[in-house]
Amino acid sequence: MKVLSSIKMGEDRLKKLLSAQPGVRIVQVKEFKEIDPEVEILLTYGWDIKKDTLELFPNLRWIQTLSAGVDALPLDKLAEKGVVLTNVKGAHKIQMAEHVIWSILMLLRQGVTFVQQQEKKIFSAKPKIDEMYGKTVCVVGAGTIGKEIAKKCKVFGMTVYGVSRRGEQHPNFSRIVTADKMQEVLKISDIVVVVLPLTPYTKNFIGREFLGNMKEGAILINASRGPVADEDALLNALKEKRIGAAALDVFIQEPLSEDSPFWSLDNVVITPHIGGRTIQASERMWDVFTLNLAKYPDRTEMINIIDLSAGY
Repeated sequence: MKVLSSIKMGEDRLKKLLSAQPGVRIVQVKEFKEIDPEVEILLTYGWDIKKDTLELFPNLRWIQTLSAGVDALPLDKLAEKGVVLTNVKGAHKIQMAEHVIWSILMLLRQGVTFVQQQEKKIFSAKPKIDEMYGKTVCVVGAGTIGKEIAKKCKVFGMTVYGVSRRGEQHPNFSRIVTADKMQEVLKISDIVVVVLPLTPYTKNFIGREFLGNMKEGAILINASRGPVADEDALLNALKEKRIGAAALDVFIQEPLSEDSPFWSLDNVVITPHIGGRTIQASERMWDVFTLNLAKYPDRTEMINIIDLSAGY
């Protein structure tokens, strides 16, 4: 069984993987460019898998991506060829939830203002500080990450609503609704957190209608994917103060260009797509692949298998 990896790994990591599956061979490459009928498994971050890539490996059975999002991969071609795709869902929930809490606190407690005051040596308590306690938050995308966000928000004394495709209830939320009833919870939420995967359905999900349904003065946290937001509609809502503020970790164009109008808005906190990054996250991501490698080829025992038609 041959694994081809475009992700560099150290000797200790390699030994751990080899012990997980007897008889496995792991070859590391900079890119997938050579025809190889022996390759059965690809390990990747996902960006280097195109339709043409799949033609190089006629006996490919499984792709493991060390990312949560799989929108860059040719899902239709994978389905056509019967290739299993797994991601590292769950490996990002802790740091993503902490990033969301940090984003909320930065906006409510005027974090940017106080950093600016420190730089100017201004000792002033005039900025208006708000609390998380007692606020209502709506988490759009009540999956693994969304549930962890809800759990932490409840600890802060918040009322938490969720939006999901199926509307299946979960104890971390006061209530979960489907997208057709989302308007009801958006109108009463002080904070709206979006953690959706990027699919054809979710592209431009944060649009004029979505923003128009938000409570006036509410805060938006976008920690999903850049194209999930219609940036023109979002810019207008922020400039007109239709929504109070936003913490944005993702953008359509990354890195965000120096001439982007988002930089100049005083009601926006910008981070460079780091919501899912911590030192500890890497270990959790590798743990998913190690477990799946040990269970392969038994698909019933493998975790995080992507529904290729849904895109997540």
